[in-house]
Amino acid sequence: MPKSGKHKKERAADFTKAKLKLGKGKQVANNATNTSFTAKSIALPNQSLSEAPKSAPTSRRNLTLPELLIQTRHYSVPVKREALVEIHQLLLSHPFLLQQHLLPLSNSLAHLVGDASGSVRAEVRKVLEHIAEVLPRTSFVSISNTLVLFTLSALSSLDDPVRIDALKVIDVLLATIPDDLVRGIDPSRPISSSSSSSTFAPDASTSASSSDSSTSGSRILESLLSLLKIRLSSSASSGTAIATDLSPEARLKVLGTLERVLRVVGQKERGVEAEEPWYLRGAFESEQAYRDFLAGFEGTARRSRRVVRVREEIEGVQVEAFEAAFGVGGAALGLSECGLFTPPATPTASTSAPTSAQPTLLSLLHPTLLSSFLDSAPTAFTPTSVASTLTGPTHHLGTVSSVLSISRELFTRELASSSTSSSGPARKMLLALLTHASPYFPFGSSDSLSAAASTGSKKQQQADEEHFRVMNLAFAELSSLLVLTSAGSGRGAREKGIWKGKRGEKEREKEERVEEVVLERVQEWVVAALRGELTTPASPLGQPLSPSHFLSLTPTLWALLNQPSSARADEVWSAVVEYAVKSGVNAGEGERKGAAKRLAGEFVARGVLIHSSPSYTAPFSLPSTPAFPSSLSNPNAKDVKANAAARWVAGLPKWLWECGQQGEAREDDMEFILIVLLKLLQQGSSGPVPPAALLSLAPVLAPFFHLSHPTRGSIPGPVTKLPATSEVRKKALEVVWWMERVAGEEDASEAAREGVVALRVAADSAVA
Repeated sequence: MPKSGKHKKERAADFTKAKLKLGKGKQVANNATNTSFTAKSIALPNQSLSEAPKSAPTSRRNLTLPELLIQTRHYSVPVKREALVEIHQLLLSHPFLLQQHLLPLSNSLAHLVGDASGSVRAEVRKVLEHIAEVLPRTSFVSISNTLVLFTLSALSSLDDPVRIDALKVIDVLLATIPDDLVRGIDPSRPISSSSSSSTFAPDASTSASSSDSSTSGSRILESLLSLLKIRLSSSASSGTAIATDLSPEARLKVLGTLERVLRVVGQKERGVEAEEPWYLRGAFESEQAYRDFLAGFEGTARRSRRVVRVREEIEGVQVEAFEAAFGVGGAALGLSECGLFTPPATPTASTSAPTSAQPTLLSLLHPTLLSSFLDSAPTAFTPTSVASTLTGPTHHLGTVSSVLSISRELFTRELASSSTSSSGPARKMLLALLTHASPYFPFGSSDSLSAAASTGSKKQQQADEEHFRVMNLAFAELSSLLVLTSAGSGRGAREKGIWKGKRGEKEREKEERVEEVVLERVQEWVVAALRGELTTPASPLGQPLSPSHFLSLTPTLWALLNQPSSARADEVWSAVVEYAVKSGVNAGEGERKGAAKRLAGEFVARGVLIHSSPSYTAPFSLPSTPAFPSSLSNPNAKDVKANAAARWVAGLPKWLWECGQQGEAREDDMEFILIVLLKLLQQGSSGPVPPAALLSLAPVLAPFFHLSHPTRGSIPGPVTKLPATSEVRKKALEVVWWMERVAGEEDASEAAREGVVALRVAADSAVA
């Protein structure tokens, strides 16, 4: 049945499009909801017209620090470089951002240490240097593991520029966290090529239980050797050096980083005993005699911080660690003497190579060091090269300086701690280095510096002269090692038959000739340095010798004092005493006043008192002429000035008075002076100073206790300013008691007895 017309009309109405008229808007739907509203005000708590908008700091491109960190992972080099530049600017202008974003920032920088772009790596170093400068050390240590990990990865890169830039990052870390970075390095340990663990790390049992951070130092050292193309051969006892493909700039950078690493390791191991006179060890019959002699000079302050050494025979044994060290009467007791050590059982047979067949770091590096010196020295010490150093150090001169510094660290470790019987290979390597280096000594001669004096500023000239002086000190210390370890190649060796045949005699004669030439050159320079006679264009009146330089020179001084020629030894002894007497009581470096006088005084005191030890075996002896004067009351007397030892002893009361004027700040120096006086008095007529000469010091010692001034009356001495429990007061009263005892036992003159009585009265007035 067809649909009706009505239904057709309804269907057409539903789908009919409304016709719009011109100027009329669209009609509103019948079911539309009215959403309009009216209000007098609208409150927006997050916005204010009276306050500035509070937002995160942004860069010049309006990017925050998190947004910039995201851009550091971009594939484009310009984007990464620009992001790092803006990160650096944000950290400079907003320091608080560093602590807020430290972890993500360190992770981003660590990933870019080995970036393929040199400009990106340069910006990474700038940001790291800023972070290391402003961030506390404890906070920097917390992020150092990630930085070290990616830096080690960069050091193993196949691209040389990446590895060289990674060395610069190592330098930044060394300047900030040196002890943490070199942990695990032991250059004195023999190296095994078949070892699966780190070749420079401690034993496998120790390294297995240690964390990864404890072996980061050994991995860095291995990477440095890899950069120098040093390979450890399993069949040879020394490394193979093929450094010909390294440019002079790259080789200088590797050697410079290696020098700083070894210096930090040496400073960390020496610690409190950095000033210990190791060079005197060979002057005694036994190690115990050497320790006993040093213990006699230690005051209360040093004895309280003494560290007990573990002997070599128990070095590899696991020993319980104590928080405090034991010092009994100034003597160092071994663990076996205290009953705390049981010798281990006889070890089983080992498949590894014997220790003597395994190379050390010195034997690995020696070929590279020697070849680097031979390549750079002829160019470095020409007048034109010296002139160019005044505008900037040349690569050849820097290479020579690094070679000497590295050699000093390695040879000192190898020869100063080993016996003469095991130092033969090291002495041969040292002899080869000194043979090639001696023609250039002293480095930076006055003729070369005068030719270059017209170039550069005076400040730059002084810095360059200091650089040459450090090189000369390193050479002098190396020469002292050759002399001090010559017991195995001298008269004793010939008696034992070490030098056999014509070849052995030729080697002995060669060593003696080198020693003679080196000692002659070194002595001339050392005496001039002690007397301040080293003139340069920047210092025409002479360069003074700083305390640190004198300390590094002490092994050389002892070696020169023990040379066969007594006349040359007397000249060195006179120069040392002159330096000790003329050094100011307040002259020093930094906060340590009187360091030069104290260090020189300790050296002279050991040289005077060492002859009283029954175990002393060295050739050095005090000059017998002129004779020791009978009176030391006048330091300016002609006979006192003629005898070097008498001149120094006569100046002890003045030194004691000057230190006493500064009170407790110089209590350690006063105790040292009184200990020396006590030892001289206790030795009596068998000592190096006659008792009559010591008794003549009583009148000049009295003002230290009490002074009677003609116009000002009674004046208390410096000793009265010290606490009653002070060790200086006790030692001072002991000196007075020994003065009285010596005056009673010896055939003293009437004037000497009166002086001792006056000293006793002054002491009674001080303690009353």
